[in-house]
Amino acid sequence: MKPRSIDKNYNAIEKCLQILSMFSLDKTQFSIKEICTQLNFNVSTAYRILCTLEEYGYVSRLKNKDYVIGTQALYLSAIYTQSNHLEQIRPIVDRIRDISGETSSFFVEEDDNRICLYRAHSRDEIRHNIEQGSRLELNRGASGRIILAYGKRQRDKKGFYKDIRDQGYYLSINEHNASLFALAVPVLSNSEKFVGAIVVSGPISRFDDQQKISLLKLLNDQLSNIVMP
Repeated sequence: MKPRSIDKNYNAIEKCLQILSMFSLDKTQFSIKEICTQLNFNVSTAYRILCTLEEYGYVSRLKNKDYVIGTQALYLSAIYTQSNHLEQIRPIVDRIRDISGETSSFFVEEDDNRICLYRAHSRDEIRHNIEQGSRLELNRGASGRIILAYGKRQRDKKGFYKDIRDQGYYLSINEHNASLFALAVPVLSNSEKFVGAIVVSGPISRFDDQQKISLLKLLNDQLSNIVMP
C-alpha cells in the first residue's frame, strides 16, 4: 500500500499538469474562476497550485489577475531543441520559405498527433492558417503521411506507405484546404533515424509539375546539409 504522502504528492503534480494543459493557441490566458470551473477545483486549491507554478516560472499573473504561460516554457523548449539536435532545422525552414516564397514547416510526431514545431509563413497574403505549436491529426496532410510512412507504418512491405517511402516524398492537394498544396519530405539523421517532416505549402494556383520538381530539389538540397547523430 502506497503511503498517503506519495498519493498526495502525485495528486498535486497531476493538478499542476491539468492546469498547464488548459492553455492553447486558441485560449492563452485564464482567470482563476475559469480554471476552477473547467477543472472542478476549489479556489484555495487552484490558487495554491498557481502560486507554486508562478514561483517556478511556469505561469505568470497579469495585471488583470489572469494567468498565462510563463518564461520557463521557453527554457524547456530550448532544452528540447538541443537534446533532439533540432537547432539546425529552424534556419532551414526559414531558407525554404525565403527561396520558394511559400510557407515552410517542420512537424514531429507526438502520440497520435503531429506537432508543428517550426513554421515560416509565406509573405503572401494567401497562406495556410496553421501556427507554430499547432497539434493536428496524424492521418491527414502531407506531413502526417510522411510521419506515418517513416514511423508507425515503416514496417509495411507494400501498399500506400511503402510507396511513399519508395518515392521519398508525399504531395497533398485539396486535403486540408481546397485551395492549397503541400509537399513533404522526411528529415533523417546520419544514422537514418526518422526525425520529422519538412513541408512546403502554398496556393494551388502557383503549383504545377515544374514547381513540384523545383520544390523537391530545394527541400532535398537544404536537408543535405543537416548533421545529426
